[in-house]
Amino acid sequence: MRFMIFIIKIYITFLNVIYSLFKLNKTKKKVFFLSRQTNKPSIDYELMIKEIKKEYPNYKIVFLTKKIKKNPFSFFIKNNYTLFKQMYHLSNSEICIIDGYNLYISILKHKKNLKIIQIWHALGAVKKFGVQIIKKPYAQKIAKVLKQHQNYNYIIASSKKTAEIYEKTFGYSKDKIIEIGMPRIDYILNSDSNNKKKIYKKYPKFKNKKVVLYAPTFRENNNYKINELIDKFNDDYILVLKLHPAINIELLYSRKNIYLCKEFNTLQLLSVADCIITDYSAFSIETSILNKPLYFYVYDYDEYLKDPGLNIDLNKYFRGYVFKRADNLVEKIQNGNYNLELVKKYREDYVSNINGDVTQKLIKFIIGDKQ
Repeated sequence: MRFMIFIIKIYITFLNVIYSLFKLNKTKKKVFFLSRQTNKPSIDYELMIKEIKKEYPNYKIVFLTKKIKKNPFSFFIKNNYTLFKQMYHLSNSEICIIDGYNLYISILKHKKNLKIIQIWHALGAVKKFGVQIIKKPYAQKIAKVLKQHQNYNYIIASSKKTAEIYEKTFGYSKDKIIEIGMPRIDYILNSDSNNKKKIYKKYPKFKNKKVVLYAPTFRENNNYKINELIDKFNDDYILVLKLHPAINIELLYSRKNIYLCKEFNTLQLLSVADCIITDYSAFSIETSILNKPLYFYVYDYDEYLKDPGLNIDLNKYFRGYVFKRADNLVEKIQNGNYNLELVKKYREDYVSNINGDVTQKLIKFIIGDKQ
């Protein structure tokens, strides 16, 4: 352990020596969007970039989105070529916006005039993450050396309750967590009708049947009880499966009423869904914005409650709509009665602003005070 920590400290010192040379660059009016979640800008980034171009055209915009694989070889070798690009843009940008944990944001010593904004890549945190799940002593030591989630000037949250969760997950005081929301809130509200038209054109059968969207969170143990769910739906329903791209689900079904809809993302498909099935995913919070029936398929609830743990008590919010068994869940959906007041209360607690102006307010907060 001591040797590993020593090597990490040497590595951090080495990187900061190199970075000190990059910091000789003059700071420009530039916003640097950085992500390792996807290989292209997210909907949040796209909306923010559009707003900046509209309201602050004097700012240059640069984005570097490169999905990082988790295995050590890929992280330190295959993807390390992006490091110098990051250093260069961090050294001369006025603002950096990130949507997840980035090692170099945390370990590098940045210029004081660089503002770093963490918007995170989910609308909230149903399950625990960040400093909440670092429990073992050796992991805590490593996280401390790597300065996990440090150097943020502000963290963006979607509500007061979300901000309270972020205090625990990121380890920041409440004055650093700003309750504005994510641009995707605007997208969900403003793109609903247009998304319906696009999807119905591609899948006209969706118009005449009840569409159920199943969007679970990613599981490290690859334990997905999909067949159990599929087998319970008859042909009166369309079941759309939106799982993590790393999972091969083509071999799991042969029914004509099961769809993948790879042309559309989960937020787009939300527009045509009559009801949604999820679990510990923050997608439940996004679903609440359109106030649609929401069911939870949590066959591993007891296991998940222990590791990684939950920030939100699903049974408290959705008693009667949380299931461990697929047959009970589908029976409830077929019953047809749903208390939408539960979804409304959930939304009010975790999404404060649904006025369609989140992106505008967010960019004004980030850039407005610099004008």
